[in-house]
Amino acid sequence: MKKFCAFLLLVAVASMLAACNNTPKIAVVDGAKVFRESKPGQDAMAYLRTKSNDLQAEAKAAQEKVQAKQTQENAAAFQEAVTKYQTTMGTEQQRVVGLLQDNFNKLLEKYRKDNKVDVIIAKDVVLSSDETSDITNKIIEEFNKTTIDLNTPAAPAAEAAVPAAGAAAEAAKPAAEAAKPAAAPAAEAKKP
Repeated sequence: MKKFCAFLLLVAVASMLAACNNTPKIAVVDGAKVFRESKPGQDAMAYLRTKSNDLQAEAKAAQEKVQAKQTQENAAAFQEAVTKYQTTMGTEQQRVVGLLQDNFNKLLEKYRKDNKVDVIIAKDVVLSSDETSDITNKIIEEFNKTTIDLNTPAAPAAEAAVPAAGAAAEAAKPAAEAAKPAAAPAAEAKKP
């Protein structure tokens, strides 16, 4: 009888240990922090800023022409520069964010498999977690080892017509604001 009870106790302990080993391993990552603090994320932001500054310079030069000599051609050139700025920045932002997101997703999947993690959850949707489950800094370290070519060709012109969204729309505000003062004199120039 004692042997049978000891056997039952051993089976109970073994099943409890087995149940503990079946607990899913969950990790948490702050994607915004990864993009903000990683080298690829910072490089992408610098690339977009440079692109924006170049296009803004073109729009400003066209605006100065309108202000210096108010002709339909100058007004049309200015409008074209503003439109180019908005569509190009919208397309570039989507392309660059897509490149970053693809590489980030591949990195998370590799980390998950290599570390036998069952689930990786975005930190902004987690109500509570232990600090040991946060893998953000590890992901930043690995993402820093990634090289992303930001200078790949932009999408064809048909796709470039997609309206600017998010940060590109915010970046377009200075050019749009610059267009307002030039639009009034251009409209005055059109009057007979």
